[in-house]
Amino acid sequence: MKKFSKKLNVQLIAEVFKAYGIEHIVLSPGSRNGALSTHFTHHPDFKTYSIVDERSAGFVALGMAQQLQKPVVVCCTSGSALVNYYPAVTEAFYQNVPLILLSADRPIHLVDNFDGQTIRQKDALSLHSYHNTQLDEDESTETLMDNLNLIKKAIISCFQNSGPIHINMPFSEPLYEFQESLDIQFDEFNASTESKDKIEIDYEELAEKWNNSSKKLVLVGMQFPNEELNDWMEKLAEDDSVILMTETTSNLHSKRFFNKIDSVIYSMEEMELENLRPEILLTIGQNVVSKKVKSFIRNHQPEFHWHLDPYWHPDTFQCLTNKIKSESLAFLKNFVPKIQSQNSTYYTNWNSIRIEKETKQKEFAEITRFSDFKAIEKLIETFPENSQVQYSNSSVIRYAQLFDHRKDVEIFCNRGTSGIDGCTSTAAGASLVNHKQTILVTGDISFFYDSNGLWNNYIPSNFRIILINNGGGNIFKIIPGPDQSGVVESVFETRHHLKANHLAAMYGFDYVEIQSMEKLTEELSKFYIESGKPKIMEINTSDIQNAEIMREYFKI
Repeated sequence: MKKFSKKLNVQLIAEVFKAYGIEHIVLSPGSRNGALSTHFTHHPDFKTYSIVDERSAGFVALGMAQQLQKPVVVCCTSGSALVNYYPAVTEAFYQNVPLILLSADRPIHLVDNFDGQTIRQKDALSLHSYHNTQLDEDESTETLMDNLNLIKKAIISCFQNSGPIHINMPFSEPLYEFQESLDIQFDEFNASTESKDKIEIDYEELAEKWNNSSKKLVLVGMQFPNEELNDWMEKLAEDDSVILMTETTSNLHSKRFFNKIDSVIYSMEEMELENLRPEILLTIGQNVVSKKVKSFIRNHQPEFHWHLDPYWHPDTFQCLTNKIKSESLAFLKNFVPKIQSQNSTYYTNWNSIRIEKETKQKEFAEITRFSDFKAIEKLIETFPENSQVQYSNSSVIRYAQLFDHRKDVEIFCNRGTSGIDGCTSTAAGASLVNHKQTILVTGDISFFYDSNGLWNNYIPSNFRIILINNGGGNIFKIIPGPDQSGVVESVFETRHHLKANHLAAMYGFDYVEIQSMEKLTEELSKFYIESGKPKIMEINTSDIQNAEIMREYFKI
């Protein structure tokens, strides 16, 4: 028997979600949102997921929305439950992932009057969301119409900004009154989300500057995989006056692209870098991982810096001159036909350095012992065809930047805020909807910090976790600064002796531990094979001087 809520505002918001094609709803169990949870679960047009830990639930929803590229709802009870969503909200905000935060609240008159589970929920997420609204719980026709408009505005903002929005809904008791039929349904509904704003771009002026330059650097940050975009990027890079640098998270591949930025520029002298200073810098997309390329550009600034993105135009390199508000593909389709190849040695100069550095890296890798470096190299060589890899933050994504990835492997990482707090949950969420074998490659601190990401009943059996356990936050021994503090192990690195075997048993994962290169090679040959359970492979390098190996690498 269907149990629809008798509360008309619950019926209203559900029908509006349905009208906008929103299907997936992550529920965090609670009483105040009981009417919402029950209604969504019984509604035939929604697929619901119950995730107990709100912080994890927020990132699970983020992983789903990241893959679907459409809004996912995450719904919680009143009180501190809402602010536990905040880490995922900030990541969605800076990564432009469409999330709808739907919070149940106590009646307005109870706020600040020390009633249980009552905080100031209205606008609690406003600093990192694109729209915030609070509905009125009255059920008069006039109020319902006002609420309808508030809900529509919020959802439209979510679509247009491709980012998080917050809807707060106060509820008075009784909370658990249900019926078998709906009182609110829409025969007709205008669910348009298109923006009326049209940004004019002077392609002729940009092309003229481009064609008069002999040294252009294109730097691409995070991008969703897109084969057509890859093709247009290749056309852009055919010119010898153009260097196109990508990152692991760019999901772009070509022999013309410089896919391993750090491995090319890590040991170059200042004079050499100055000679490679671009005249025009075109940055595309969002967050760039490489600190070395940021330092290069900030210290050797171009005359013009154009940033292309539909949402953000940050002055990352302190030399921004042009904000181009456009989707990357749409811009390139209009811009590339207008540009002309230039006689230049810019590509040749860069490429000769790349060839030299690749030779040195190959020689270094051949003599390097079992370590984080060697493990990551082996993993990247053996990822399954057409799989998706979700990298955690900190040292893992930095190691991944040193190696080429195949074109058929999709790469994601939470580089919006670059935190470790939800990497496991995000990967779990992505695995629920992407229809690919999903592999989380994670460091130990990130994994144990977000171990509640395994606490749900929906993780598919082909989900794989590869845990690089070096016994602490090894990144603090690699980056400059903490190693001079005198407390690097006790405060920064936080050495530990934790292993994942007990978590694997508790959450129903198969588990294998690796302590040698030979064992890693042997186990990888069967790790991705279809099984009845998801799997964790723990690569233990806690007795290895990983930081020293990386320092040796950056000296070659």
